[in-house]
Amino acid sequence: MYHHQHLAAQVKQFLNSALSGSHSQFDKLLANQIRCWGFPEFDPTNRAEYQGFFNYLVDVFEGRQWSIDQLLASDSQVLIRFRISGYHHEEFMGLPATGAYLEFSSHILFRVRDGLIDESWMYKKSLRMTTKKGSVFELIPDAIASADQLPRVLSRCS
Repeated sequence: MYHHQHLAAQVKQFLNSALSGSHSQFDKLLANQIRCWGFPEFDPTNRAEYQGFFNYLVDVFEGRQWSIDQLLASDSQVLIRFRISGYHHEEFMGLPATGAYLEFSSHILFRVRDGLIDESWMYKKSLRMTTKKGSVFELIPDAIASADQLPRVLSRCS
């Protein structure tokens, strides 16, 4: 039980550090080579690219706020549901910068071996944009969509 709690605390500290723009935890908890799947924009393959992804994510959201909504841990895996939001400052997931309020949420499954994260899966991604006029748009990639299909886009006014 203690191992689960310790691993969960380490990964939570790592993710909070990454989303705050600090990379103090990258050397402590990230393997030199890492396998990633499902990341928006690109799948990192090493520590420098992983850090680059989080730098990019931090840059997209001006005035960003983030939260870890759920965290589950086992002996070698940690599942986190996180959310980051702010004003859309740079192109993200194919959407040019709009200045609108943007919220991105996703699950990330971290696999830890020998005390280091060496695999990450990002899935159940969603992107919600609220325009300055109050229109709300949601981009929810279909889990079953093949690589040649475009994601489904839903629109509704709130």
